[in-house]
Amino acid sequence: MFSVGAKRALLFVLCASFGLAIALVSSGIVPAFTEDISRTVNVVHVVDTTRMNDGSTEPLSYVSLFSHTPGKLTQELMDLRGEEFSCGRNMTIDFATFTMMYGCRSYKRSNTGWSKSEVPMLHVESDYATDDARRTVVSIDTKSSTRWSLAINKQEIDDFTIHVDSNKLVHLGGKSEVDGWHTIRFAGGKSSPTKFELTLFWSSNGTHASAKETKAENFSPLVKLRTDVNRVTPMVETVLEKLPRWSTPFGKSTSPYTLAFLTALPINI
Repeated sequence: MFSVGAKRALLFVLCASFGLAIALVSSGIVPAFTEDISRTVNVVHVVDTTRMNDGSTEPLSYVSLFSHTPGKLTQELMDLRGEEFSCGRNMTIDFATFTMMYGCRSYKRSNTGWSKSEVPMLHVESDYATDDARRTVVSIDTKSSTRWSLAINKQEIDDFTIHVDSNKLVHLGGKSEVDGWHTIRFAGGKSSPTKFELTLFWSSNGTHASAKETKAENFSPLVKLRTDVNRVTPMVETVLEKLPRWSTPFGKSTSPYTLAFLTALPINI
């Protein structure tokens, strides 16, 4: 039997070894993955139109590389030399269903493989208030995409409905939230609708920020939309071909396809 002192010493050594291993992997000094232990990596061509709400006329297009597994992408980038990737925690991307906090980005050949006609639209059809209650109707056009994710700001919106023609897809009531957002995911077949009507019922406790206040205080968007297209653009194809053999491209229901369009509606509509 081990004495109490020996047990404590053993526990200390194990904890120290584990902590050192985590530190070495997190810093990128020691690779966390080899050919025997694969790593899941997301490679996504992003077309971001959220900045167009600030007066920009062109979408921001780039290829993003990120992973939900621990460690930097140092080893992967060694195989991607010449593809002009830069990495860091300043590469944050809001994918509506989750936020990528660390990743790599390249603008090389990012304007090929997609067209402006595929950019989704969020258009305010009406915005009015009656009896101290504000209601906003927004038309949604997902264009060529039949798989999309929509996030509603629950700090500003008390409830909402979604219609397709005369059919109501989302009814009033029963809206949950996570970190202040209610998220909807839609996936359909080739004949699925791509045009929807979103009716927002504002909260009486919302900020209802003005355009000046929104810019100054950096308020969250009112609605965020991501549309996914199952297409491999030329730059994504190059990246996938060059990734190490132990890197496994990965995507699930909450993650985008290899081509994702992002757009948003600001609070100060």
